[in-house]
Amino acid sequence: MARQTGLGRALEIILSAQDYDADVAERTGTINKALEPDEIGPYVDALAKRIAQFPAESINACKHMVYESIDKPIADALKAEAFWLYQATSKTPEIKCFTIADEQGRQHDIENHRNWCELVMKVQDITG
Repeated sequence: MARQTGLGRALEIILSAQDYDADVAERTGTINKALEPDEIGPYVDALAKRIAQFPAESINACKHMVYESIDKPIADALKAEAFWLYQATSKTPEIKCFTIADEQGRQHDIENHRNWCELVMKVQDITG
């Protein structure tokens, strides 16, 4: 729990022995998202469909990146993340899109950063 919420918050949650509703649990980081019961199914369906659009190699590399970097000092974690990002893109058609974007300097375009979610899905449309 301390990894999810931070040491102080974890101690507060455990030692206070209080009940928390879903909204508080979301704010403290003990759950990912608080949803109304009728929102759960559509949310999970949309998330699963979005994830399914990515190549399996990329999904696998992203999982490795998170698991490998979580307990490392920041410098080592950033190296691990860079390695797994390369793995996520280098063995899939997306590397062509990232290479073109890099050559054109698009990583420095603030609009690309503002619209990252849409940009990532456009890459899937181009390469999928």
